[in-house]
Amino acid sequence: MAGRKSDAESHYCSAISLRPDFVDAHIHLALLLLDLDRLPEALVHAERAVALRPDSAGARNNLGNILRTMGLRDAAIAQYEAALGTDPSSFMAHYNCGVALRGEARIAEARRHFAQALALKPNFLEAELALCMAELPALYNDEPEIAERRDAYAGRLAGLCADTASAEAPAALAETIGSHQPFYLPYQGRNDRELQVLYGSMVCGVMAARYDAPVMPAAPGPGEPIRLGIVSGFFRQHSNWKIPIKGWLSELDRTRFHVSGYYTSGERDDQTEMAATLCRRFVQGPLSLDAWRRTILDDAPDILIFPEIGMDKVSAQLAAQRLAAVQCASWGHPVTSGFPTIDYFISSDLMEPAGAAAQYSERLIRLPNLSIYYEPSDVPARGVDRTQLGLRADSVAFWCCQSLPKYLPQFDQVFARIAAKVPGCQFTFIEFAGGRGVTEMFRGRLDRAFLALGLKAADHCVFLPRLAPDHFVAAIGQCDVVLDSIGWSGCNSILESLVHNVPIVTLPGDTMRARHAAAILERMGMRETTARTVDDYVSIAVSLGRDAAKRAEFSTRIANKKQLVYRDRVCIAALEAFLDKAARPGQEV
Repeated sequence: MAGRKSDAESHYCSAISLRPDFVDAHIHLALLLLDLDRLPEALVHAERAVALRPDSAGARNNLGNILRTMGLRDAAIAQYEAALGTDPSSFMAHYNCGVALRGEARIAEARRHFAQALALKPNFLEAELALCMAELPALYNDEPEIAERRDAYAGRLAGLCADTASAEAPAALAETIGSHQPFYLPYQGRNDRELQVLYGSMVCGVMAARYDAPVMPAAPGPGEPIRLGIVSGFFRQHSNWKIPIKGWLSELDRTRFHVSGYYTSGERDDQTEMAATLCRRFVQGPLSLDAWRRTILDDAPDILIFPEIGMDKVSAQLAAQRLAAVQCASWGHPVTSGFPTIDYFISSDLMEPAGAAAQYSERLIRLPNLSIYYEPSDVPARGVDRTQLGLRADSVAFWCCQSLPKYLPQFDQVFARIAAKVPGCQFTFIEFAGGRGVTEMFRGRLDRAFLALGLKAADHCVFLPRLAPDHFVAAIGQCDVVLDSIGWSGCNSILESLVHNVPIVTLPGDTMRARHAAAILERMGMRETTARTVDDYVSIAVSLGRDAAKRAEFSTRIANKKQLVYRDRVCIAALEAFLDKAARPGQEV
């Protein structure tokens, strides 16, 4: 295949050298170079094609695709809009424009383009899938909008399930699976099992239509090592690497487990190098979906673990297939997958509420304590002062730097209520990486919440730009209290805050993802700052904000107790015992 692409490139180049204004040769060469991930070269030929034929919707659509792949979404959107100005019936330009707009979190606009693409081509399943997922925005203006969008998503999903089931060739959708996922569904703060089961059945049905069921290898015999594969797009500096992958790779007994890492991304850093050395076999992409399938099946793993399902395209495509006799998900994206191909969900006993099994389509495995082997943060906390962060020297600063989609509109009043009782306090938030509109919407919500109490949000709320990991950790240390997000709790950032021993206020909810911080505090035997109600949350935050001595007391206790969170071998032993039983038929899990 590589040789054929090289031959094709040579022919296109020859054609262009003979006729420099050969537009189609420039277009096809640009597409080939895009496929080879040679983006700067692809861009040159795509731009030349547009210069030669500015009224070509196809040339502009191709240029937009290259710009979008390079992360230049605004420029890509301009090209798609120009293409549609020339040819309003270009369903692909509508679809691609929707993808770029969604990347900028301009979700309502994206929805309109996906709908138009589907109207122009009614059997365009890729657009129907994209439109379904576009019913789930990153942020909501108010609480009623959550129910509206959830109902809209449920309706679209039901229609999509029916259409893929009746389609003559649903296998054609396989390459698109994972490009559009219900990532923002769990941010609504509800039990998502029913909707996830519908979604999971649909995507697994698409994959089953494309691929025949493979023959599974024989289970390992008594005393034989278990072949364990871990599939992830995050064998690099990322929260999913820190929790839980790194601890698994460093601590699993290699006499009992032969571990292979399947890294679906092409990104590489020092943590990738570490992961490669910790695995018996390590395969890094990018590979085609067919090549990934062949690679894993040839290795014949007894168990596959997907640390997250819902954040990475290729991991989702592979999780939707049966590639090992036992397949597990975990809480890198803490919601049930709904995939019938996933047998177990590996979770934390302290984080799961009573009756949690009803929230999962998989069999729930509650490993002891936090379920993770976690090392203290090794990111150097570089010097950051309050002036750099926009914080006043004399203010009580509350750290609230979770991803903005975690902040549900019904809890905006919490910040204003605290500000009303802690004069001059400030709240730090962090700008949303996926589009300016989300940050501006959240600012508007805070403005309304503070105005309702006669306050100005601008006097109290500071928005930080995206910070490098070392600056992020350092910035936490400039604050006095960590306010955990309500509905979807922080985890990695809460653990990183332990470096500075900053008091933590949290309100656990009814799902695992709403209980991370509460579990961390429980593990340290510190329950006093875990609230029972919203009013209680406000009261605890106000008390800590007004009482420096109380903050110091809690900081001292965290400093003395946080070792209980680190290097927990009990959960590793429990994971090994579970994997051993799951891999060998006849043993009770």
